[in-house]
Amino acid sequence: MGLSSLPAPSEGMLCIILVNTAISLSIFKALLRSILHLIGIHLPSPESIEIPSPSTTSSSSSSSSPLLEYCLPPIEEIRKTIPSSLYSSISNCSWSDEPVDCSVCLARFKPDSQVSKLRCGHVFHKLCLEKWLDYWNFTCPLCRTPLTPHHDQEEVDPCI
Repeated sequence: MGLSSLPAPSEGMLCIILVNTAISLSIFKALLRSILHLIGIHLPSPESIEIPSPSTTSSSSSSSSPLLEYCLPPIEEIRKTIPSSLYSSISNCSWSDEPVDCSVCLARFKPDSQVSKLRCGHVFHKLCLEKWLDYWNFTCPLCRTPLTPHHDQEEVDPCI
């Protein structure tokens, strides 16, 4: 019976605590970054941050790039891309001879109603679509086509 050559269980605890702390901080940083991105504040990645040399900091302190960049939240960007107009101005297609209802509120469109026409061709009251967007829905309420524009797709003709 002699001394054991194996390490004691308490000797490895410091390494385990340090690794768990590093992993926890990394997860917390990613979570915080995601929350800030969701509300519209974009942080640059650590690789894109340039640290100026001490000789240039005094001369270019007023023209340095900000670390925080504010952008519109995704819903506001979508709202800006969806035009609204009067129903009478978009109801010149052949399918509009019969009365058309808004699929969200089930009310008929009046000629002076403010409506929003989506890329897929569906038409909704502007307020109905605003309410739909307030629930963080990024698709058409009827066909689930994404509301974000894709540059590689052609415009869909709603009269076909």
